Amino acid sequence: MRLAAILGWLALAPLAVARPPQAPAATLPADVAASAQDVALSWRELNALVLDRHGASEVGRQALNHLLRAKLLDRLAAESKLAVGPEAVQKKWTELEGELRRSGQAASLPEYLRANRVTEARFREFLRLGIVQETLARAALGVPANRPVNGEQQEMWLDQIVQQRGTQFLLPPYEGGIAARCGDLEVRVPEFLEHLKQQVAEEDLREDCFQALLARRARLRMPDLSDEALARALELEVERRRVTTERDPGLQGAKFEQVLASQGLTLEILRRDPAVAVAALSDLWVERQFGEEGLRRTYAEERAWFDARFGEARELRVLFLRGGLARNELNPRTFEDAEKELARLRAQVKNAADFERLAKLRSEDGGTRERGGLLGFVNPGEAAVPGELRTAVFSGPRNEAEHCVGPVRLASPSGAALVWVGAVRPSPGWDEMRGRVYNELRRRFLDECLKPTDVVTYLDRE
Repeated sequence: MRLAAILGWLALAPLAVARPPQAPAATLPADVAASAQDVALSWRELNALVLDRHGASEVGRQALNHLLRAKLLDRLAAESKLAVGPEAVQKKWTELEGELRRSGQAASLPEYLRANRVTEARFREFLRLGIVQETLARAALGVPANRPVNGEQQEMWLDQIVQQRGTQFLLPPYEGGIAARCGDLEVRVPEFLEHLKQQVAEEDLREDCFQALLARRARLRMPDLSDEALARALELEVERRRVTTERDPGLQGAKFEQVLASQGLTLEILRRDPAVAVAALSDLWVERQFGEEGLRRTYAEERAWFDARFGEARELRVLFLRGGLARNELNPRTFEDAEKELARLRAQVKNAADFERLAKLRSEDGGTRERGGLLGFVNPGEAAVPGELRTAVFSGPRNEAEHCVGPVRLASPSGAALVWVGAVRPSPGWDEMRGRVYNELRRRFLDECLKPTDVVTYLDRE
C-alpha cells in the first residue's frame, strides 16, 4: 500500500503546512482546551462544539466513514485469523519513508507526521490496517502474490463487504451514543470525536476555540443583560439568517432548514453555535451603546474615514507588467523597461475598449487579465488594491471623465501598471452608509473583546 493510500485512510492532505502558533506557548490546565484573558473553554465544551460544527459536515462524514472501515478491517482480520506483526509494519514504514524522501515532501516520516498532527503509534496502526486490506483483498480477488492489487481494487472489495453487512450513519444527537453501524459493528461517539479532531483542519479548530471564547468575552461586556434578552437576540439572529438565505437567488428557493441540512447542521445546532451568539451580542452592544443618534454622530465625526472606504468609487482596470531593480528569473525586465513599454502601450489607448483589449493581450496579472484588467469599483481606502495605484487615481484634482493613468511603479507586486479610470459610482445614501457604520462599530466592539492572537489553545503546546 503506497503513501497516498495510507494518507487517504488518515484523511490527510498530501502535505500539511505547519502553521506558527497563534499565541505564545503556555501551560493549560488539564481540563482546559483553550483560554484567553479571563475566559476558558473546557474540553467538554470544545468536544461538543466540534461535534456540532463538524460531525455531520463533509469532513465529518469522511472521518466517520474512514473510522468505520478501519474497524471493519480489524473485524475481517480477526474473522480470517490474519495477524500482521510489527515486523511487517516496520517494513512498510521503511518503504514509505523512502518514498516520502524521494518525493521531497519531508526528510523523514516522523517529521511529516508531526506536521500533520499524527502520532507515530496511530500511523503504524493504519499501516497495519493497510496491510490487512491489501492481503484480504488479494485473497478474495484471487490475485497472485507476484501481481499488485491497486488501491481501486482494494476499495471496491471493501465497498462490497460494507454493502453486504449494511451500514448506517447516524446524525446528531447520536442516539444511544452511536455514530455509525456496520452489521453488529459500532462506532461510538467518543472514538469518532477523537478521530474527527485529527481530521478537522487546525485553522478550523483554532477558529472554533476563538469563536467560543469571543462569545464569552462579549457576554461579559454586558453583565446586566438578562438570559431572556439574550435568547430573544439569538432568535432574531437566526431569523435574520433565515431571511437572507431564503432570499438568495442562487439557492433557487431552498428552505433554510434544507440549506442547513446540506451543511450537516440543524436549527438546534445553529442556535448553540457561538458565531450566532457573537453576531447577536455585537448587535445588542451597538444598539444599546449608540442607537440611531449615535450612528449619525459616529459618521459625522469620522466621515473622511468611512467615505474613503465606502463612499464614492471608480471602476478601475489595470494592465500590469512585471519588473524590478534588475533583470533576473523573477523579473524579465527592470522597472524602467516596464515603464517604457507601458508608455508605448498607453499611446494606443483611446478608450475603455482599447484598454480592455490590450490588458487581455499583454497584462501579466493573472487575476485580472481574462477580465480585461477589471478590478471593479475601488474606493480611495480599498486596502486590497496597491496604495500606489490608489494614490495615482485619487490624489490630485477630481476628474469625472474616464481616462488612463500611469505608468505607475509598484513595489508589491513588483512591476508597473497602467490604470484605466472608468465610471463613477456615487457615494451611497444614509440608509446604506448606516449599515456600513453599524457593521464597523460591531467589528470594533468584537476586536476590543478578543483578538485571535490573545487565544492559547491545546494546539499551541504540541
